[in-house]
This record gives sequence, structure tokens and C-alpha cells, in this order.
Amino acid sequence: MKKSLRQSALAYRNQLQPDEINGLSQQISASLITLLQTFKPCTVGLFHPTRGEPSVLNITNNLALAGFQWALPVCCGSPTGPVLKFASFAAGDELEAGRYNIPVPKNKTWVQPLVLLVPCVAFHRSGARLGYGAGWYDRTLSRMPNKPVTVGVAYAFTESTDNFSEQHDEILDFLVTEREVIAIPPSQLS
Repeated sequence: MKKSLRQSALAYRNQLQPDEINGLSQQISASLITLLQTFKPCTVGLFHPTRGEPSVLNITNNLALAGFQWALPVCCGSPTGPVLKFASFAAGDELEAGRYNIPVPKNKTWVQPLVLLVPCVAFHRSGARLGYGAGWYDRTLSRMPNKPVTVGVAYAFTESTDNFSEQHDEILDFLVTEREVIAIPPSQLS
């Protein structure tokens, strides 16, 4: 089920034109700004968009979020296997190509986000997230001693009516699309 869902969601993203991605990204960013304002200023883990993902990096310049700090994920090895670490990031910082050719901060100061924005290829309202299948976010979140608040970022069209989550999947706390913010009830999170 996950393979066919991933294929159809990626096919949808691949047909989006740059102006459509930009418009959807602006709507998603507006909702993220509203959601983030419900938290005290903290470090927020972002993601650099790739393969048609929504671009939400512009929220770093929003005055309503002036007290927030930002970070970008970096794919790293560890004694227990590959994980994401988060490097401090500010608009205008110099970036370099990281794993999968995704831009990462050139100068890395490691931080622990209290809120983590997680890109979704597809999602289910229960908080289930489908990524590219390599398990980077699930593995990273399962190993964090203090799990951040997780906010899935997705296009509304990629919502699945079937709950595809498996035991190893980390359930998100919130989902944000261009249409809505979905708060996952605590009973779904355990």
C-alpha cells in the first residue's frame, strides 16, 4: 500500500508547476506562522524543499516569529545507524550540498529543535506520515530522548483515506496543508 501511495503522491507533485508550488507553499506557510505563534519562541527544525516539496523557508523572515531560532536537517552517520542532526540556520547563511544534494548549512552548529517541521509525501489524519521510504525522520525521532513537537507539512491532495501507519512509524502531533491545520488527538499519539 505504501509503495503505490508514494508513487501517486509523487506523481501529483511532479505535475505541479513552479507557480502552483509557490502559491500552495504561501498558503501552507501562513498556516505554519499561525500555528508556531501558539508556542513560545524556540528552535524550529525546518527542511529545505526538494522534489516538489512545499517551500516554507520564508517563515524565517516573518516578524511574528522574530524570537524563534531555526535549524536545517543534516544526514549523518552514527554508531547506531544513519540519523538526522540539526544545524542552526538563518536566512542568508551559506549553504552547501548535503546528502541527496539537499542544501545544508556550511558552518554547522548543532542544536535540538523543540518543534520539527517534517515534509510528507503523503499523510493520514491519524498523524501517519509517508516519506520517501528511507526512514530518516522515523529513525531520528525514535532515538531522540526529548521528542520535539512534530508538524507534518503536506499538500492536501496527498491525504490518504487509508491509515497506512506501521508499528515503527512515528506519529505526528500536527499536520499542515494549504487547506487546514490538523491537531492529532493525544489518544492517537500513544
